[in-house]
Amino acid sequence: MRASDVAGSAEEGATGSTAAGIRLRGLKKAFGSQQVLDGVDLDVPRGQITVVIGRSGTGKSVLLKHVMGLLRPDAGTVFVGDDDLSKLGAGALRAVRFRFGMVFQNAALFDSMDVYENVAFPLREHGTTGANGRARKMREGEIRERVERMLGSVGLAGAGHKAVSELSGGMRKRVGLARALVRDPEFLLYDEPTTGLDPIMTAQIDNLIRSTQDANPGITSLVISHDMHATFRIADHIAMLYQGRVRLYGDAESFHATDDPVVRQFVEGRLDGPIEV
Repeated sequence: MRASDVAGSAEEGATGSTAAGIRLRGLKKAFGSQQVLDGVDLDVPRGQITVVIGRSGTGKSVLLKHVMGLLRPDAGTVFVGDDDLSKLGAGALRAVRFRFGMVFQNAALFDSMDVYENVAFPLREHGTTGANGRARKMREGEIRERVERMLGSVGLAGAGHKAVSELSGGMRKRVGLARALVRDPEFLLYDEPTTGLDPIMTAQIDNLIRSTQDANPGITSLVISHDMHATFRIADHIAMLYQGRVRLYGDAESFHATDDPVVRQFVEGRLDGPIEV
């Protein structure tokens, strides 16, 4: 699917509910004279994994920060569900952010806390979302039950006592995923989740991402990556950023079959082609 097709439901997205959990329309962002995003249109379907790929410096992380409302666009809109982030005040924007779980590139664990306390941290700070949609403080027994359940779901049952310094890179990623899941998020964001891992551990984390999605079909996942092997293993949908826009959007087969020379060069990791290296 060409980039122009991504915005096919723009009118529907602007006026009411859609199958997309996150919708970007005409998103633009520049830093000084550098135009990073130049009219991004993208739908992130509910209950599935969408992976955004592209070379370093193409705006993948900038796009993620817009989805979280950490950056305001120069032009265009970001919808999270039916909420237009540009129209929200600080309190409402904070409430939207509580609907997200974030898996950071380096896991971003607290070295001063053990594994259990790292996973429990979001619950102690923010509680959980009650039936009325508001934050609710949790009792210690509730926290323990949920943390242990999350650690079990990522293959770390019984590891709560471990110090962060004892963990391998792959275990750190698993703890980071457990922490992202512990508040039952509606949206799950991954920022380069396999960076720094060897191929075997990368495959394990990919399998964990895929199995986590399959076990939590209500979650809408957005992954930032430049690893094509990992992307093809986990993605339901793929969007490639190039020169500030979505160059190609589709499933894995679309990327294998495309004759677009820019996309082919990136997917195949070739030096020769239209992308300057």
